[in-house]
Amino acid sequence: MSGPRIMNYGMDVGRKVAAAVSRGNNFNRLLRDGNVIEFAPNRCVYELTVKEEHTNPHGTLHGGYATTLLDCITTLAIIANGRGLPGVSVEMNISFLKAAPLGENIHVIGECIRSGKSLAFANCEIRLGKDQQLVATGRHVKHVDINSSLSLPYLWTSSEV
Repeated sequence: MSGPRIMNYGMDVGRKVAAAVSRGNNFNRLLRDGNVIEFAPNRCVYELTVKEEHTNPHGTLHGGYATTLLDCITTLAIIANGRGLPGVSVEMNISFLKAAPLGENIHVIGECIRSGKSLAFANCEIRLGKDQQLVATGRHVKHVDINSSLSLPYLWTSSEV
């Protein structure tokens, strides 16, 4: 048994996936603060302007929020691999290289680099929007059981796609 296939990787589907994932009051609601600007096979790019609620006491992007963005956007990239399985985290790491100050526009680029029967591997970069300087880089490994109930129908009904 295999998961459902996403036949159309266009922006419309990407926005619907992000909206479905951020629906409700769970932690994924944090995705509502920005926009998916690219959704393609194995890839998702998200744009966000750093607001006060995203910052640490120094007025820059909080490391915990950056890690949440890595988690969410790499998950969307894994969903975009065509099987539509969000999975559950097995391992995640992030390295912080530069501060992103309050008011700065950032891009979060997630790419699924491999997806097998049970594991998916994704990389992420967070870059400043104006000059694309690297803010953070990370890696995410997820368990994506092909028999999981956590597939696209879990996120929305087929009529919404």
